[in-house]
Amino acid sequence: MIQLEPINGFFKREHALQALYPMRMLIVRDGAGFLCMNSGDYPLLKGRIFFIPEEGLVRLDGEITSGYWLSFSSLLYAEFLLQHLDPQAKNLFLNLSFRDLDLHRSTKTYQLLDQLKREINSKSDISFLAQYLSLFLGFTAGLDGYLAAFNLDDLQQVLRFRAILEQFYKQERSVQFYAEGMGMSAGKLNKFLDRVLGKSLVVLIKDRIMREAEELLLHSDYTVDEIAAQLGFEQTVSFSTSFRRHKGMSVLQFSRLT
Repeated sequence: MIQLEPINGFFKREHALQALYPMRMLIVRDGAGFLCMNSGDYPLLKGRIFFIPEEGLVRLDGEITSGYWLSFSSLLYAEFLLQHLDPQAKNLFLNLSFRDLDLHRSTKTYQLLDQLKREINSKSDISFLAQYLSLFLGFTAGLDGYLAAFNLDDLQQVLRFRAILEQFYKQERSVQFYAEGMGMSAGKLNKFLDRVLGKSLVVLIKDRIMREAEELLLHSDYTVDEIAAQLGFEQTVSFSTSFRRHKGMSVLQFSRLT
């Protein structure tokens, strides 16, 4: 589901880069030359990250002294979209785009990539890798400003928390449950989440439940009663009330948006 390889050396545009999966990124730490696509040639610059759409062969013409070639499945990308609902996220791989990072953000990007490579090599659980990739994409696309302040210890804790949340958010609402899973007191966990994510645990759980509710309402054939049950609500009216408070509209009004 994910491929991450260091890339360096001289390249000629006659030879296309091979990717195992459709979503592709080229991260240039240092290099010169061009990324050649059907839409045109794009300079390879130090600290430049390319978000490459599925269509079209990827060719290089020049030298990359240090870089990474990353590809991943649409399934992993879907997890990213569940956590980043703004249009910038949805359009990230629609057309070829790139970002130029300053030295600080470029250094952080390589720290994240080095750690991601270790996690892939150690065959970490795919749900963990999905959370890691989601954070990485959010950071490199400029969607998660708070990540700029993370150290690697904080990052590991966030990834651990998100992995636990993804597994249990439908049935577990207890702060104590998540605190025990993180090996923290409830107070310490809430202080940590507020510092790094800017939200309390209760709000994060509610946000995740409502994101899933939106997805099911728009893209499934489940009834409202069935969705409420899946998301751990004992009564449909409780689900409907929570949804209205979260979205500012009723379940029926939201369903009619499609």
